[in-house]
Amino acid sequence: MTALASTMAAIMVGAALLEALLPWPARFRPGAAVPLLTRLGQKVYRPDGTPRQQSQAGLLALLVVWVPCAAGLWAVRNLSLSEPLFDLLFLLLMLESRPLRELARGSCALATQETLVVARLQVAPWLKRETGKLSVMGLNKAVSETCVLRLVGQWAAPLLGFALAGVQGALLWRLVQLMNQSWSRKDPAFDHFGRAASALYQGLNASVILLLALPLLASRLKQAAQLLRSGALWPYPAMGMLLTLLVDKCRIRLGGPRYYQGTLQRWPILGSGDDPDGESPRKVLNILQGIGWGWLMLALLVTVAGLVHG
Repeated sequence: MTALASTMAAIMVGAALLEALLPWPARFRPGAAVPLLTRLGQKVYRPDGTPRQQSQAGLLALLVVWVPCAAGLWAVRNLSLSEPLFDLLFLLLMLESRPLRELARGSCALATQETLVVARLQVAPWLKRETGKLSVMGLNKAVSETCVLRLVGQWAAPLLGFALAGVQGALLWRLVQLMNQSWSRKDPAFDHFGRAASALYQGLNASVILLLALPLLASRLKQAAQLLRSGALWPYPAMGMLLTLLVDKCRIRLGGPRYYQGTLQRWPILGSGDDPDGESPRKVLNILQGIGWGWLMLALLVTVAGLVHG
């Protein structure tokens, strides 16, 4: 049991289980760093600079955040009395799926015509788009998309990063997600400044999305080409393909027009089912997290089998 507890698979399962069960104050979650990173970006980016200069500033800011954090993590881990315990606690800190489940439950309870104003206020901190004009259906769409996007970046990505490169990998995946969120290109001010963070985020998450999409794709081989072509029209193709597979399974529609910083943007409509209802955010979240747990259990079973036959 001691040998199993120190394996990478056991640490990942333990951290994911503890994160699902333990309440964690919002101020101690990594998401609390988003306002700080946003202020950093606003101070560093040059509004009077050329697009190339702004892109270079964004790349430099990414390195300025990542390198000290990685160096500090390496130093602290080397001083820890138990590296497996340190890895478990650190990975637990990197994961953040519980707030998404709370968001999905709250949205389900409030997404009615009578409580629409309260629901808009509740989801506003989670969305980059403007919420003042959202209908009940638009609110359900926005929350469903956000739950998928955030779960990939805040939960699945750090787990895969840890599996590939230990705590440094988990830190890299999560920091890139936070910087991409803080310097989102949906904000015109960060259109060029956030390019490096966005490109790195999309590149790192391609493997995460592939793992999450494989079980959904396996049951839809006949229409796979059509579904993937539809998802590729999304501004972020890999995420669009995952969303397309999810909406096909849930028989709902996502996408469509939305306002960012007062500008109307017309995004593709994914799926041909019904409009999402209040249960849709929780449904897509459960499906996606269930797939993630399936991969975690598979990794644990392979590890146990290796130890038994080792």
